[in-house]
Amino acid sequence: MKEEFLHYIWKYGLYTQDSLVTACGLVVEVVRPGLYNIDTGPDFQDARIKIGDSVWVGHVEIHLKSSDWHSHGHQFDKAYNQVVLHVVRTNDREIHTQSGALIPTIRLVFNENYYHNFQKMVKQIAPIPC
Repeated sequence: MKEEFLHYIWKYGLYTQDSLVTACGLVVEVVRPGLYNIDTGPDFQDARIKIGDSVWVGHVEIHLKSSDWHSHGHQFDKAYNQVVLHVVRTNDREIHTQSGALIPTIRLVFNENYYHNFQKMVKQIAPIPC
């Protein structure tokens, strides 16, 4: 599975809504998933996320595993200090911003058929002829 697939699931809201709970048990509601960023920096910018009773506006970063945060060096990059939610397939580690703030993490749950359909779709896309 590739991270881009998780971007697709997040962007189009194809996750299981009732599974959106942080690692510490707070219910998460996606008010606005954010704008997909194809440049450097967090994957989705200007998202609006309700965590527990608080609404946060900031960025969302998506990884296959939460430990990828460290593999990619985000803990040293101030561009990631405005991340309000970390979305992962596997939560294997707590993550923090450069300034030391703990970032809430949720595990993305979705219908596995979406992945199989996505793979078929990507394989069928032909390159644009010159």
